[in-house]
Amino acid sequence: MSKWIFALVQFFPLSLFATYAFWGGAPTDQRWQEAFQLAAVASLIQLAIVLPQHRPVNRLVLAANIYLLLGGAAFQFHQWWFLKLYDQLREAAIFTTMIGVGIISMLFTNSGYASLISAPRHVALRASLWLLAATALALVASVIFRGDRTYAAVLPIIGLAVLQRILVNKAHRHSEANAG
Repeated sequence: MSKWIFALVQFFPLSLFATYAFWGGAPTDQRWQEAFQLAAVASLIQLAIVLPQHRPVNRLVLAANIYLLLGGAAFQFHQWWFLKLYDQLREAAIFTTMIGVGIISMLFTNSGYASLISAPRHVALRASLWLLAATALALVASVIFRGDRTYAAVLPIIGLAVLQRILVNKAHRHSEANAG
């Protein structure tokens, strides 16, 4: 049961951001700023909890938190050029961040973008490539459905989270089959 609760709260900072920003319709500049700053604090707290753990951090969650931290920091330090970039990219900004985290984690970690624990490197790399390809498709969807939060962000993020979970479970079954 605790695994499912943890799975649900992994995207809490991102959910907090979206709820706060869009609760009353299109966000005002002030509500947009407050949403980023509030979610950035939630992201810092979440990362302080999950980073010290032995298991690799879910890369999708890590990317979402980086996206929120960068937005919060941009408001805090008045980096209007960065906020303009976020505004131009809209929902695509989070998937661009995910692709960056995906590539870096595939190159520099054994668990890859898919965050596979105790999987052989080739299994983690294959799963990570599938997740990276799906993230690229999510980026395309975010551009096509720009401005429609449901189709440009919510459904693609849910799809990526489900795919990541499937890849982890498949790798776990693979390692159990090879161990036995």
